[in-house]
Amino acid sequence: MRKWKIWTAFLAVFLAGALSGVAGTGLYIRLHFAPPPDRETFRTELTERVSSTLSRELDLTGEAAKAVRAEVAATLDELEAVHAELRPRARAIVTDGIERVKGHLTQTQQAELDELIRRNRERPFSLFRLPPPPPPPLFP
Repeated sequence: MRKWKIWTAFLAVFLAGALSGVAGTGLYIRLHFAPPPDRETFRTELTERVSSTLSRELDLTGEAAKAVRAEVAATLDELEAVHAELRPRARAIVTDGIERVKGHLTQTQQAELDELIRRNRERPFSLFRLPPPPPPPLFP
């Protein structure tokens, strides 16, 4: 009679540990790998990361570190200009692709696709949908 109590307790402890491990891993991934909330925050973080890496690895002086930081910021400005130029084209391609896919669907399926797109835009990441990978290395 005591064996079933031991096995029940063992199973309960195992399931509690597995559940807390899954929830903890999901929370850790969401907090540590989530993309920044806006472009300006991302740009600031990237500028700081690249500048500090270059300063540390190259043992830069104070003045050289400031100059390098300014060059990194200027490079990111140029990249942002390219992204701003290409972003509308990319959106147009995605929109056109969605419309072509809808051409093969029924009215009900089209409504379901619209709902799916809306849900993914509202909350792109959840416990089991991981965020995008971290940025590539600093130097290609």
